[in-house]
Amino acid sequence: MKVFALADPHLSLATPNKSQEKFGPQWLDHARSIGERWRAAVGEDDLVLVAGDISWAMRLENAQADLDFLAALPGTKVLIHGNHDYWWSSISKVRRALRPRMYALQHDAIRIGTVAVCGTRLWDVPGVNFPDLVDWQPQVVAQGVAATPDHGRAAQEATESEKIYRRELDRLRMALAALNQIAPPGNTDGRLRIVMTHYPPCDANLNPTEVTQLFEQAAIDHAVFGHLHSLRRGLTPPPFGYRHPTHYHLTACDYLDFTPKLIATAAM
Repeated sequence: MKVFALADPHLSLATPNKSQEKFGPQWLDHARSIGERWRAAVGEDDLVLVAGDISWAMRLENAQADLDFLAALPGTKVLIHGNHDYWWSSISKVRRALRPRMYALQHDAIRIGTVAVCGTRLWDVPGVNFPDLVDWQPQVVAQGVAATPDHGRAAQEATESEKIYRRELDRLRMALAALNQIAPPGNTDGRLRIVMTHYPPCDANLNPTEVTQLFEQAAIDHAVFGHLHSLRRGLTPPPFGYRHPTHYHLTACDYLDFTPKLIATAAM
């Protein structure tokens, strides 16, 4: 069994007003690109991890077409939600909407063959940013309107973001505890231990964070995440990589040219 990952499909089959094309020509007809490249890479016996921002829909019933699109593609799928998955309501309702061989995680875990996967959304990790990684587009300011920074609002937003991060960190601990329940650490039988988050757990140079420390303590083999878009072309060395004992994989669709990334090979 091959294990692939592809995050941030940002599908909008039932919400055409949310087309991704405004974010660049690479997103033109991107659902077709995903379908073609997924089918070329992934077999029916393979596993695909989808790390959030699945659909632009606001309600679950409108996301159904996007979920069915993924269901029709080869392989078993494991999903988590991202910051734009507003349609993702209670986990029980999401799971009822999924087709066979599709699974949704929400700070819990699942084992498929010898692959044990846990997942949670996470949030912006304090101190982690990507100023030299993303190809920022210049902001258009209306003529005659001064762009005056609002320091009070920025401080308030930073405080709120910290609160959300702390809550998400607790949920990550719950996910890791669930992983340990279904696949105790020790890796004596060839098991793979994988964590899915939507937000990156560290910066591109793999400097340590509270999140990477948790991964190290839990002996995580692979960390899969997305969220970062419009990366500069030809980055050398490529961002992320290996920090003992974990391989860190950025799997945002546009970064991977809409092609699922092979993460590992495992026994069924």
